[in-house]
Amino acid sequence: MLKGRGKFNVYGSKAIISLPSTVWKDSQYPFKRGEEVEIEIVGNELKIKKIGRKKKMEGKVLLVVDDEPEVQELVKAYLSPLKAEIYSAYDGEEGVKLYKELMEKGKRPDLVIMDLNLSGSRRSEDLIKQMRGEEMDGVKTTEEIMNMDPTAKIIGFTAYADLEWAERLKMCGAKEVLGRGVGFDGFAKRVGEILA
Repeated sequence: MLKGRGKFNVYGSKAIISLPSTVWKDSQYPFKRGEEVEIEIVGNELKIKKIGRKKKMEGKVLLVVDDEPEVQELVKAYLSPLKAEIYSAYDGEEGVKLYKELMEKGKRPDLVIMDLNLSGSRRSEDLIKQMRGEEMDGVKTTEEIMNMDPTAKIIGFTAYADLEWAERLKMCGAKEVLGRGVGFDGFAKRVGEILA
């Protein structure tokens, strides 16, 4: 393990790592803000590898289909560091229509985040209708989007991830289903991984 001190200096938009050493003769390595570097020492040779800048998701388009305004706002807040365009649909019909409109405008969503219960209600009879497929739920919405665009990338984010209902969502095209138990931090992290 290398121990010792080096200097880190910022010059405008550039930075320099200085590694004073009898072996490396005060070698300096420039890099830009946001870049990551790996430093490896093999014998008397110092290797600096630039990993690159941290990727931003600017230019990405997300569609969130969820009937709860509070969840829509939380999703937007937690995904805001991605700098993506986020569109909201509050029921299945609106989700399908918005997906189509975005495609026609050349803004095909890079990811659709789908809830299962899109009834706008928490009454058990409305939930049962959704589960039975009697109303436009997340499964039917996913099917319609996949029929329109077989390459659509859809993930579920729902309180019902442990039910057979969530398995039906995967069977009709969702790549995975995240339960609300992962929290919004865990959800945002996973979305970032999917979009990277």
